[in-house]
Amino acid sequence: MSLDDTVESSSALQIQIHIDVPQKRKRTKIVTIDNDDSDCAVFSSDDEYIPTPKKIKSEVNVKKKKPKPKKEPKPKVDRKKRTARRKKKTSLNSVIATENDDQKNLIDTPNKETKPKVVRKKPATSTARSIKKKSTLNSVVDIENDVQKDPIETLNTINGDEDEIPGSKQTKTDAELEKLVSQAVNKAKQFVQSWYDEEVVADSCQVQVQHAKNVISLLNQDCTIPFIVRYRRQMTGGMQAEKIRELQESYEEVKQVHKKVDMILKTIKHEKFDETIAASFLCAKSLDEVDLLYAPFKPGGKRTLAERSKQLGLEQLAMELFELKKSLNEINLQSLIKPVKGLQTEQEILSGLQHIISDKLSKDRKVLDFLTEKKRHPQIHILSAKSAIADKNDRRAFVEGKSTENFKYENYYQSNFQINTVAAHQIMALNRGEKQKVLTVKIQIPSSLKKEIISFIWTKFFSKTMDEKTYQFIKICVEDSYDRLIEPFLCRQIRSELSKNAEKESINVFGSNVRSLLLTPPVRGKTVIGIDPGFAHGCKVSCVSSKGEVLKTDVIYPHTRGKIHNSTADVGKLRAMISSIGAEIIAIGNGTACRETEVWLSNLIKSNAFHPFIVKYCIVNENGASIYSVTKEAEAELPDMDPNLRSAVSIARRLQDPLLEYVKIEPKHLGVGMYQHDVSEVQLKKTLDSIVEECVSFVGVDLNVCSEILLRKISGLTALRAKQIVEWRTKNSCFVNREQLLEVKGLGPKSYEQCAGFVKILPETCTSNVSPGTQDTRKKKTSFKINPLDRTIIHPESYAIAEKFLTELNVHPQNIGKQILVDKVNRYMKFTKVEDVASRYSVPVDVMQLIIDAFKHLQDYDIPKRELCKSFIKPSILVDNGSNLQKIDVMERKNLLPQKV
Repeated sequence: MSLDDTVESSSALQIQIHIDVPQKRKRTKIVTIDNDDSDCAVFSSDDEYIPTPKKIKSEVNVKKKKPKPKKEPKPKVDRKKRTARRKKKTSLNSVIATENDDQKNLIDTPNKETKPKVVRKKPATSTARSIKKKSTLNSVVDIENDVQKDPIETLNTINGDEDEIPGSKQTKTDAELEKLVSQAVNKAKQFVQSWYDEEVVADSCQVQVQHAKNVISLLNQDCTIPFIVRYRRQMTGGMQAEKIRELQESYEEVKQVHKKVDMILKTIKHEKFDETIAASFLCAKSLDEVDLLYAPFKPGGKRTLAERSKQLGLEQLAMELFELKKSLNEINLQSLIKPVKGLQTEQEILSGLQHIISDKLSKDRKVLDFLTEKKRHPQIHILSAKSAIADKNDRRAFVEGKSTENFKYENYYQSNFQINTVAAHQIMALNRGEKQKVLTVKIQIPSSLKKEIISFIWTKFFSKTMDEKTYQFIKICVEDSYDRLIEPFLCRQIRSELSKNAEKESINVFGSNVRSLLLTPPVRGKTVIGIDPGFAHGCKVSCVSSKGEVLKTDVIYPHTRGKIHNSTADVGKLRAMISSIGAEIIAIGNGTACRETEVWLSNLIKSNAFHPFIVKYCIVNENGASIYSVTKEAEAELPDMDPNLRSAVSIARRLQDPLLEYVKIEPKHLGVGMYQHDVSEVQLKKTLDSIVEECVSFVGVDLNVCSEILLRKISGLTALRAKQIVEWRTKNSCFVNREQLLEVKGLGPKSYEQCAGFVKILPETCTSNVSPGTQDTRKKKTSFKINPLDRTIIHPESYAIAEKFLTELNVHPQNIGKQILVDKVNRYMKFTKVEDVASRYSVPVDVMQLIIDAFKHLQDYDIPKRELCKSFIKPSILVDNGSNLQKIDVMERKNLLPQKV
């Protein structure tokens, strides 16, 4: 054995050794000697380890350094600490030596002038030749840095191109990678059968595919929900607004999936991206699936086990095993062993193959579709228990004599719910408890479902016969794929869907409460006194005329420290207000001191304190009144008025016209919903705004008298368009017919189509507001004639059919909204079916039914308003007729509080 060169670093000594093997040529290897323990390792050219005793160091004729003065012996170092320090140090033990021809790639030969600082010439001995200078310490340090950066890349540099591990080094430019991805996507689009939006939406909302397709088409045409519900019923199968809103939300989610997939396919740059992966992205139906597929390609993210194994070059072999093109008996695992983490033993190689196959199974399109079908399995349960942190906090609080808020979740400490029957509020409670670290929640998958999934995988992918060794390996892969990837993904999907549905239900409950307020029947033509009750700051009182004008305001103090007392001054103020303006209806806000104020007022009525006036009262929802009183809109509407008194004015107006008053307030302030603070505020606002638009549109507005705030809520109109309509109305005195809306700047045919059916032009308002004006203005008005159909809910696109039907009934259009037309339509429809009339005029049945309904009712009748109010009006209100307190039911309330006139 002879030595050529030696390089000494701070931590190790590298020596090139020529090993003379009988009947074999000389082979050059790098030997690494650890200075601490004098360990030595030698590898042959075929990577075979050659045991070498420690005495080899004595055979290496290296000139020792000058002896240093002896120091006191250091204390023994703990072996564990020394081992930990060694692991942190970067050594070249993992670097395999190459042939003499490849040695130049590892260590650069210095110039002759360069003198190494550490390495010195040694005289040849009997056992070793003189060591030549071939490298410097800097070269070794550079190699050490390379190994620290990327061991695989350094290994490729040492071993040459023939041992290069695929995927370990990106050799293609960004432009080439973009071209590669683009080609893969184009190929995938040719053979993959992508899903359709309407199919996913129909499956999610449980409607017919054709109806879902029609709704999507209408939404893409910028049609609003009120317009679709009223004027496109034939295309939706008569869906209500709630169902169409659900379809709209589902379609928005589908569009987000498309958007995210497109963004990923445009930005992803990876050599391993092929048409199979592109097809998986194109077939993804949810954001969860997209995130699952994109995880290995995220830049800077932690690589998965499968991705690490692919980087080691095991993907091709794993795919051959997955497709059963090879068996384990045909693979020489020993030849794949290399001194690299993940390839050091046969077991590591098998683990890498297992990770790739498991990942392939968990992301297969067929498996994902099967999981979607089974995620509503009747035996899947959601379990909850008290968390260890909450239990610890409760114990500590008990010892300290304190209390916690954890008792709110006592019903969920040991609960078990079936996912198909669990209520929305229970899911919201579990989510909140888990967020506050009071509960631990998990999804329990039954063993029967696990067997179904595993059986499905075997049937779809591994139906061919295989040897026992391969069978056992595939079995391990399937079990690993289910336990580590498939089941967690299924649990996440189930949990996500339960939470999403619960949030939707919470928003719907909140929306229903808001709708009930907006559609409360108005009390028009009455002077109303509004009282905003309170203790310390007194009860704020305001008197509002029948037209909504503020007549008088005051503050009374009927309550002292929570007790009711009949102050003569307070009673006198209220009596004077009632007698001076003749008000007989009092609206009491349902906030603080509401009950005390109601009892106080009832006692006054019972004692005939307001005689000869017969005073009645009712409780009004005051949610949002205080918030509105300090807004800029309230200040502009009621300047120079105390905010507390503005609340009383708002309460009185809410009784007179709830819709007109409630639209001034942000919908989220109008009531309390189910866990409303746990849902998305953006989604809540979007849904509530849609409900307000729906209610205002269905009730309808008089185009010549409605406010700008109310016009903003009409279908197809925005704040800017509403402002421009009001400006046009102010400039031209009034609208004569709906067609004049097209003259408003910024309001085009599409906006006109969406809003025309929800605005009315009544004869009494379009004539009373006309002023003489200039000659040009009068000429402009005469070009538009008053159309009686503009006072109905019939859309202008159906005017021709409506006029033909009036001709058939022999009724003049001026009789629209009068009893004579109502009687004729009722008699006609007794002997004729709607289908026959629709067939005769060649129009859809729903369109003809809308025309007939519009003619069957009087002018001030609003069909949707009455239908929707029946289920939301309180069953009774408490009033006093001057002698005894009585309960007035809903049917009697119409007489007590008159409807719109």
